Amino acid sequence: MKALGLVGLILGIAALVLAGPGPSRASLDEKSGPPSVLVLMGEWFGDAYFPLEQEIKARIWTMNRIGVDVEYRGCYNKKRDVVLRSDILISDMKNLAGYDCLIIPSGPQFRKFKENPKVLRFIRDAHAAGLLIASFCTGNSLVKASGLVDLAEGPTLFPPKVTLVRERVLIGPRRGGPPPGDGFESAPVKEICDAIARILEQSPRGQSKEQEIPVSKGAYPGQRPSRDAG
Repeated sequence: MKALGLVGLILGIAALVLAGPGPSRASLDEKSGPPSVLVLMGEWFGDAYFPLEQEIKARIWTMNRIGVDVEYRGCYNKKRDVVLRSDILISDMKNLAGYDCLIIPSGPQFRKFKENPKVLRFIRDAHAAGLLIASFCTGNSLVKASGLVDLAEGPTLFPPKVTLVRERVLIGPRRGGPPPGDGFESAPVKEICDAIARILEQSPRGQSKEQEIPVSKGAYPGQRPSRDAG
């Protein structure tokens, strides 16, 4: 019986050796699967949202709309009777676990967002939590208003090509514009998604993020006094 027990022990050890080392903590923590992105949306969102949504779906990414309002209406070619709803409200977002990128598309929505401290704080907090911030056209103005970049109006804020202007901050060109411009048809949707994919492939996902939304302290560069501190 002792001999049989010894043989079983030897066979068990051999099986463990042949199986090789188990998965490391890093590999267990490493996020698998396609990227998961948040898209910032609000009243007067631009028509570029629709090709952006199609591009994200074609890449089989996970996407959620996030904003300060439950529902909002678009503009121009899609007219004001097109209503979209937020999948997540900024006020309800307590944890960014599982998200890789916040995309800020173009559209007149940026005018209201620039005056909303909650939106600007959320952009900063998303970046601080480790998300890639990606914007294009008028969306770049929100990245600037949030204090993540201090770029002058013109080619530096609206570069001719999608550009990584600082760690985890990606901005794209300004194209189209409202009628008589061709608007969303010239939006750099594919270019911005290509750049997002490249950056996320090059950086470890799911390991280094502080997923809990941090508490912002004090003013940020360029902040203007506001009566709404909330």
